[in-house]
Amino acid sequence: MGASLQLLSSDRARQLVELAEEARQHLERFAGQPVHYDATALQLLDEWIERTPSPSRTLRVLWVAFLGEVFRRRHNGEWAIQQGDSGQLTVVCPTERGALHPVDVAGQVNRRIVGGIAESLALFYVRESIRLREHEDIA
Repeated sequence: MGASLQLLSSDRARQLVELAEEARQHLERFAGQPVHYDATALQLLDEWIERTPSPSRTLRVLWVAFLGEVFRRRHNGEWAIQQGDSGQLTVVCPTERGALHPVDVAGQVNRRIVGGIAESLALFYVRESIRLREHEDIA
């Protein structure tokens, strides 16, 4: 992992897990059915974002936490901060060949809000999951 990434403390990571769970419960109420940390839930999250024209900062953080938790749980990742101008939340996931790949979950949520469904979180998840399985050194 490059010097530009810093893993979050267990307390900060736990806070993000709690926020993701809050988002998951909201998605369950929205869908009227059980929601898991998977690609199907990201389709629901895309719909939630589509129906929220001017999301608050709090809502954006919930969405980032949920997207990040899907990656963390499905790809054995860890929460991190991508150092730089704004310190973006990232999930660092191991590839099948042992490299580490940062998944820019905060950046993607921002792109989704600005760019609309063309920046679908469900599609982003599929693309990044393929990258985690296929490439030897993509970090």
